[in-house]
Amino acid sequence: MRAFITAVLLSGLIAPSVHAQLPASELKNLAENPSWTAPQKPVRVYGNTFSVGPQGLGVFLITARTGDVLIDGGVPGAAALIEGNIRALGVDLRDIKWILNSHAHFDHAGDIAQIAHDAGAQIIANAADTALLARGGHDDPEYGTRFPFPPVHTTRTVTDGQKLQLGDIVLTAHSTPGHTKGNTTWSWTSCESKRCLHMVDIGSLSAPGYKLLGNPAYPDIVADFEHSFTAVAALPCDIALAPHPGVVNFWERVAKREKGDANALVDSTQCRAVANDARESFQKQLAKERANVASPQ
Repeated sequence: MRAFITAVLLSGLIAPSVHAQLPASELKNLAENPSWTAPQKPVRVYGNTFSVGPQGLGVFLITARTGDVLIDGGVPGAAALIEGNIRALGVDLRDIKWILNSHAHFDHAGDIAQIAHDAGAQIIANAADTALLARGGHDDPEYGTRFPFPPVHTTRTVTDGQKLQLGDIVLTAHSTPGHTKGNTTWSWTSCESKRCLHMVDIGSLSAPGYKLLGNPAYPDIVADFEHSFTAVAALPCDIALAPHPGVVNFWERVAKREKGDANALVDSTQCRAVANDARESFQKQLAKERANVASPQ
């Protein structure tokens, strides 16, 4: 782990001052997931939508002449990487007017506050996650205080089905709670020439290490997850994206496109497939937890 942390510090992805504030539990998580800080060149997804994050995290830029929108902000200390990728596209940080959040976890909200400060952007998030964002991840219903991040103070909140319009960009917030209470799936349309496609950044649908039964901090978690699986499966969805690119095989599809398959990222069944796979995994996890409750060791 020490070698990994040293490499991260030298790369500038996590500044020493940020590193000094991270607890051992968070450093361990970063060490186990090196792709979350691995440099990755920005990539045009489709039309005015770009991937500008590290290799293992989905951070998306949507551009327009009327102002730009960024979704998520990586881990604490990731601002340098993300901002460098944005500049590499020839985009001025000050053109970013809004920063949206998928959910209030350190690997997606970690450096939103810093990027918003640098860009002078407003921060928008689901109303159900704003308190957790403001606490910087402390007292998370599942993780407690293990994975903190610099507090994020939202400028504006959204609820399920709410549409946001910034000039030519129209985004819809779909509440998909469970992973966090305010976990949000964002959808919008991107066009190339006269072909416009439905873009969907699927809010995380996993429950890694979660206590699904008898959790007083989140008693409705099972019902919320079930709602979210159904909601994501029903969305119009031509290109599926995700806070964790592996969920939608993003980089594999990009590689196929680079080899000549122009439509490698286009799959109108993918949102439904992701939701169904997540539901299956969730049901297995829930069944195991129920069995453990029924037959305590």
